[in-house]
Amino acid sequence: MKQNTALRGLLPSLASSGRRRGGVSLCTFSRYLARAETQQAASRIGTLARKGSNGLPIRTQSQLTSLRQLRAFSSGSAEGDRYEFKAEIQKLLQIVAHSLYTDKEVFIRELISNASDALEKLRFLEATQEGLSGTKVDPDVSYKIKISADPESKTFTIEDTGVGMSKDEIVNNLGTIAKSGSLAFLEDPSLNAKDKANAIIGQFGVGFYSSFVVSKSVEVFTRSFDPEKGVKGYHWSSDGAGSFTIKEVDDLPRGTKIICHLRDDCLTFANTANVKRVAEKFSAFVNFPLYIQEKESDVEITTQKPLWMETNASDEEHTKFFRYLNNASWGEPMYKISFHSDAPLSIKSLFYIPEDAPSRLFQSSAEVGVSLHSRKILIQKSADAIIPKWLFFVKGVIDCEDIPLNVSRELVQDSQLVKKLANTVVKRILKFMNDESNRDPEKFRKFYDKYHYHLKEGLLDESHKNGPYRQQLLQLIRYESSKGEPNQLFTFDEYIATMKEKQKNIYYFCAANRETALASPYMESFKRRDRNVLLLYEDIDEFVSMNIQEYKDKKMVAIDSPEEDFEPDLENVDKDEAELELLTEEQRTKLSEFMQATLGSKVNAVKFSERLVDSPAVVTGFLSAALRKVMKATMKGAPDAGASLASMPSTLELNPKHSINVTIFHVMQNDPEVAKTLVEQLYDNASIAAGIVDDPRTMLGRLNKMLELTADFARKNCN
Repeated sequence: MKQNTALRGLLPSLASSGRRRGGVSLCTFSRYLARAETQQAASRIGTLARKGSNGLPIRTQSQLTSLRQLRAFSSGSAEGDRYEFKAEIQKLLQIVAHSLYTDKEVFIRELISNASDALEKLRFLEATQEGLSGTKVDPDVSYKIKISADPESKTFTIEDTGVGMSKDEIVNNLGTIAKSGSLAFLEDPSLNAKDKANAIIGQFGVGFYSSFVVSKSVEVFTRSFDPEKGVKGYHWSSDGAGSFTIKEVDDLPRGTKIICHLRDDCLTFANTANVKRVAEKFSAFVNFPLYIQEKESDVEITTQKPLWMETNASDEEHTKFFRYLNNASWGEPMYKISFHSDAPLSIKSLFYIPEDAPSRLFQSSAEVGVSLHSRKILIQKSADAIIPKWLFFVKGVIDCEDIPLNVSRELVQDSQLVKKLANTVVKRILKFMNDESNRDPEKFRKFYDKYHYHLKEGLLDESHKNGPYRQQLLQLIRYESSKGEPNQLFTFDEYIATMKEKQKNIYYFCAANRETALASPYMESFKRRDRNVLLLYEDIDEFVSMNIQEYKDKKMVAIDSPEEDFEPDLENVDKDEAELELLTEEQRTKLSEFMQATLGSKVNAVKFSERLVDSPAVVTGFLSAALRKVMKATMKGAPDAGASLASMPSTLELNPKHSINVTIFHVMQNDPEVAKTLVEQLYDNASIAAGIVDDPRTMLGRLNKMLELTADFARKNCN
């Protein structure tokens, strides 16, 4: 018996698949054929397809032979000749079986989904149709799906106890490509089955043909549940070459059994362990018990409930499910985030944040820990188009019925819909975190101590691309402050609440730890003026602060920035302090010129600053230690990389009231060589305070020389 095809139903799906894979010629092809008026137009379209118009994928291009051979049968009319599509079935079946699916494993998912639909239909009919109880539905036969693999016979077998098929249904469902029995069931007005749409998986009518991806031939044994459709069972078989046979078979149980005779290059699917792994991967949450035959017994795969569909699961069930998702037998979730929504998308999701943060050692290669499902069937194990990489530590499931899939159900088609889904889900996760920080600050602090690095990575990523989650992440970031207690963290909003009247900047300082920060000369003027400063201790914090730039119209300013970035009351001191200056303007000019000449290319400027209180000098405009590390890594292997970094100039700012600078000026008048030694040491001391001295051992010779000068001076005074 030759196979017919619902070609008009298939073309839109193929066109959509083509768009996702990088080409749209099938869509153009379909549109032209629908409007074709003459045989010459059809020939022109065949030429267009052969040229690969509109970037058709190579794989699809290789299969266009079948589409080139579409023939038009005309029926004359006053308006012109009308044509109907015909297809070379063998070629079209090859396209469906071998070009729609990128992963051979998917055929197991497709056949399990079909079996689940068959059981769902039976359950619906039994519950709603009169006269379907008792012997008609074999009450002694339970609802189940069973898989077996036999390496000796080189077969993969799947059977279900669902509705089964009559002879007419076999011809219609298995003999018509792109005719979906499940979709027809939902659209049957006599059944009113629309409310079961969320339980029915199939929609394209091509899933069964995925069996030919791995099979040289396929057999189907089936008997309908309904005696009115006949008490006989049937055996369907095909080698996928364009035809199939049907014959009657006695004594078949209700339901359907499919036997795939595997090709020699697909014998891995005759291995029970591999089949079990694939079934667990894709279909562990189908609505009916799924068994796999292992040796002499059947082992159930569907032992774990899909908790994202539940609303009142126990803590014990959540712990078990978390461990299932985490592929571990230990561990507890710190937070559980359940989110259900009907608008703008139908979403059922469940997320967990582990008690223990994952190691950052292999973070760059870690996959997103959230999977994407549609009606409980796995679509993507790692939903990295929905969950950003910096949330990889979150474990969970997103189930969205509204996701438009391509024909193979391997890819999501609508990128705008994916963005909307991602935006909804990620914002919900971040909102939950912010709510928890207010509801239970102590617990949130434990979370933040473990996961703050990942949140900062997210902030970097979002700031770089002006992403939609930037503001929510800013609300989660916390730092210590100079006026707070040790280990006390402040949000940016809490810092703003401590700002002085008319203060316009958020001041921060990157340092190794609190003690180093508070002892730094850069902190002196802020202490004197009782200004609060956020303290940032990690390398990533410097990049975060640089990318934030401002928060709620408050500019982010590092306290080791040049003084012109500060507000006026931080640039100038009180008049009574100014009167204590020990160097005149002329003396300042001479001293700065002398220091500039002594330090040469190490500095681009030497100037006097009013920012310092107790320290003689600071350097500004330098590359921080964190930036130097990044540049070193970037320049690794380049000739003179270290010298290039060391030679990058900075600005030396001097305290005009400090005795060291006054002393250097006077020594400069009498012994310029000694003054040069003092200037070089002054600069190195300031560089150490800035954290930019890579190897302090280089100054040992000068320190020894200064000890000699000091000893000689002391000896002369003693005499």
